[in-house]
Amino acid sequence: MRISLNWLKELVDFTATPQELATTLTMAGFEVEDIEDRRTWAQGVVVGKVLDCQPHPNADKLRVCQVDIGQKTPLNIVCGAANARADIYVPVATVGTHLPNVNLTIRPAKLRGVPSEGMICSLAELGLEKESSGIHIFESDLKLGSDVRPLLGLDDVILDITATANRADALSMVGIAREVAALTGATLKLPEAPEIMAGEQVSRGAGEKTASGLVLKIEESQACPAYIGTVIEQVKIAPSPAWLQQRLTAAGVRPINNVVDVTNYVLLEWGQPLHAFDRDRLLAIAGTEDKSSKPLTIGVRFAASGETLKTLDGQSRTLQSQTLLITAYNQPVALAGVMGGEETEVHADTQNLLLEAALFEPVAIRRSARSVGLRTEASSRYERGVNFAELEVACRRALGMLVELAGGVLV
Repeated sequence: MRISLNWLKELVDFTATPQELATTLTMAGFEVEDIEDRRTWAQGVVVGKVLDCQPHPNADKLRVCQVDIGQKTPLNIVCGAANARADIYVPVATVGTHLPNVNLTIRPAKLRGVPSEGMICSLAELGLEKESSGIHIFESDLKLGSDVRPLLGLDDVILDITATANRADALSMVGIAREVAALTGATLKLPEAPEIMAGEQVSRGAGEKTASGLVLKIEESQACPAYIGTVIEQVKIAPSPAWLQQRLTAAGVRPINNVVDVTNYVLLEWGQPLHAFDRDRLLAIAGTEDKSSKPLTIGVRFAASGETLKTLDGQSRTLQSQTLLITAYNQPVALAGVMGGEETEVHADTQNLLLEAALFEPVAIRRSARSVGLRTEASSRYERGVNFAELEVACRRALGMLVELAGGVLV
């Protein structure tokens, strides 16, 4: 688990340095594998505005840019990125800056006979991506000459902690925050989760139909002792805000869209796996998208040997009798606690969701994941055992974020 210290400081009010905190956690039985100080990755990189961008006189693929970084005169910078243009705000590595991720120190240079006094940077050059298709462009107007590190999440230090089998709490930010509070006496500040308001229908248990048109049929109550399903309508799929993308990237998770990112964020924060289905695709499995004619029926059961499911990684998997499933109208739609199915995934045109928050028995998930040769962030947490007492808190936290970031209406 990669622990962002900026994020951790929002949850617990500690004053220790990164090295001191790593030592404290190690003495408490955690394995701190690495301290990643991102503050050194872009020291000397500032916000600039491209005032003018012209073709290089001696090179077809280069451009000559005039870049304002808040000094008396603009910098002349030669740039090879295809997306370089006038009137954009960009990260600029000034002369003398060292970029450790590409082992490059910026010096004055002449490129094909034209002086260049800095470098306009891509996210790859700043260590935030493995590959970049062009320079990074900021979305809004920014103060020229200001430090880019807070804007890109590079004012942070990451502790890479390996969770031992008996420390499930090491797989969530809240778990680590509680440990730090106990070890240091610092004040704990857990994130607030909104209460479910009147009119919001949350289903749990088996067999009943709610106002949201959802029926739950939990055939394996020992393997799935609790299941909360919430229908959210009128969502708008879009990229997540920069702060959320930065949190996920720092944790080693690839941002996808606002809905999927919220489920991954809550997984990291509370250690509770969640899954979002496209509600209309679930209904389509029954041959209808009219929720009034045939209620959405979600089940949990073990697979019949020989059943198949195409998972989110694009693999078509033959299931075994120990594989635990989430079903819609008794048809497999997800590997319970492991991975969702491709047929019902959230996509760019998704408008309505079913959010799953469930508890699955550790041994059942371990056997199920092994039966299909998969181990995921979700299954690794279920195998160690998630905190039963925080299922509803994590669910409410996700619902609040979905309403805020995707404009959803809880049914």
